[in-house]
Amino acid sequence: MQVRAGLGVGRLAAAMDSLVELHPELCRSGFAHHEVADPVAATPAALVEAEAGLDLQTGVLMHVVWLDAGPAHSGRMVLVLHDIVADRLPRVLPWLVRAWKQPALVS
Repeated sequence: MQVRAGLGVGRLAAAMDSLVELHPELCRSGFAHHEVADPVAATPAALVEAEAGLDLQTGVLMHVVWLDAGPAHSGRMVLVLHDIVADRLPRVLPWLVRAWKQPALVS
């Protein structure tokens, strides 16, 4: 998924926190932010990082990596859910994007 960087990394992190509050089965989430020249080229490494960030023992069942290409270019969000929760949350990505773009609607 590609989203313009101007929406703010802090708002993405806050949207993830809101998602965890709304869906307690997620327990906790992980988040990483990387400034990159080419989000498409950086995606495979971000996917590996996001998958490695999942930890059933500590309750990290969702991990997001934001690949930030700067304010003039589209970034990319890599979202990974543990298979325990992925089947129960088919609308996680649209909800997360809506919460990121319009935090007042989901607070």
